[in-house]
Amino acid sequence: MNHQELLVEEMITALTTKQTTQLAQHVDFPSIDREQISWLIDVAQNETLAWQALVKGVHHAQVALLLHERVGETKRGSKERQLLVLAGDLFSSYFFEELASLPQTALVSLGRTVQRVNEAKCALHEENYASTEEYVLLWLTAEFGLVQGLATISGRDWLTEHGQRLIRQRALALKPRAQQLLLSHLEQMAVA
Repeated sequence: MNHQELLVEEMITALTTKQTTQLAQHVDFPSIDREQISWLIDVAQNETLAWQALVKGVHHAQVALLLHERVGETKRGSKERQLLVLAGDLFSSYFFEELASLPQTALVSLGRTVQRVNEAKCALHEENYASTEEYVLLWLTAEFGLVQGLATISGRDWLTEHGQRLIRQRALALKPRAQQLLLSHLEQMAVA
């Protein structure tokens, strides 16, 4: 097992312990994506930062966002809905717990990043975009804005090989025109 694989394995073990709560009996938590964690580690590693806290924090924020998105798929007032909200709030608290160990600049940056991601998700949900290009840019922010924010903090490139592969995989869910435009943007960003 190489060094990167060992780091990924250790991180997944640490993250898995956060999912073994009482809520896990009632809520289907998103699975921990090994390739996503490897990408986050690639982007976060920095000798001057507590990069493990950054990776954990970003992961917890992603889980919280995913759980809160699923709330709309449930019946109002149902126990399932209440438990999803609680689970999303729990992972938000894990996010803040990790942020507490970071310098204030990282805290502010990640807070703004979460705000940008939420705004992009709202714009997509409300179909508040004027063109396919604007849609693609919103989609990139909604899906991968947390990784971009992480890269801003660590000073590393967010568009690693892992990242490009994951973006291409998720882009398969887009309509053909949006997918084509995204892949064109991706090629331009990778070259820049």
